[in-house]
Amino acid sequence: MLKGIKLKLYPNRTQQNQLEQMFGNDRFVWNQMLAMMNERYQNNKALPFFRQVQAELSA
Repeated sequence: MLKGIKLKLYPNRTQQNQLEQMFGNDRFVWNQMLAMMNERYQNNKALPFFRQVQAELSA
């Protein structure tokens, strides 16, 4: 069974800046990988396996 937990954060200014930076980085990586997946799909009509994508992220 899946359960969720809601929680509210009250970060100070420094923590808020760090969270914004972290989420911005996550969004950048997501968009880069999405663009790569779209390009590969348009060229090959096939998507890479999870392990291939994971290897490219850590390279």
